[in-house]
Amino acid sequence: MSDPLITRQDVQGRAQVDALAPVEPKEALKVARKICHPWYRCQSLTKVAEHWGTKSQRMAILIEALESAQLQEEINRIVTVSAWPLRLMASLEIDTTAAYLVKLVEQANEEPHGLRRADALFAVVSRLENYPTLQALVAPSLIAALLQRHGNRVDRLIRFTVGTLKDTIPEMLSPLIAHHHEGKQKQLLVASLRKE
Repeated sequence: MSDPLITRQDVQGRAQVDALAPVEPKEALKVARKICHPWYRCQSLTKVAEHWGTKSQRMAILIEALESAQLQEEINRIVTVSAWPLRLMASLEIDTTAAYLVKLVEQANEEPHGLRRADALFAVVSRLENYPTLQALVAPSLIAALLQRHGNRVDRLIRFTVGTLKDTIPEMLSPLIAHHHEGKQKQLLVASLRKE
């Protein structure tokens, strides 16, 4: 079984929510809840929570967004789109976010394709750039996924990961740098770290 196809209505619904959320957030919430595709609904619910509600209302909408993400079949897509609500949730309740994040990382670890797993985990790490304690919950699984694979896409993700985590958890990055294919890109990466 695969994830449902994205329809024109899904795309239009998300665009409508983007336009409505800043000015008519309650109407945007109604539109967001009618979006069929889980990815687009998750993003749209998050957009509403960015613009409206008390803390508890916003948290409820973000939990609804995370539940929408779970309706997808592919683990990497579930994890990737969950980064949107998790980022906003972190600004509201760090402990609740950590609890959701731990479960999401466990789920990501079930993704059989290492590169897809790494892509999804990097999406989460990069959206939590202001929350090093949360990044630290994701980093071990991300690093492990990257160390299992080789190739240009892996090297690119290694560079992105090192750039994202170098200020928060630099002690975890040495294996990634060593794993990067030798060449000009690795030399530039190492040189950029020496400058700081």
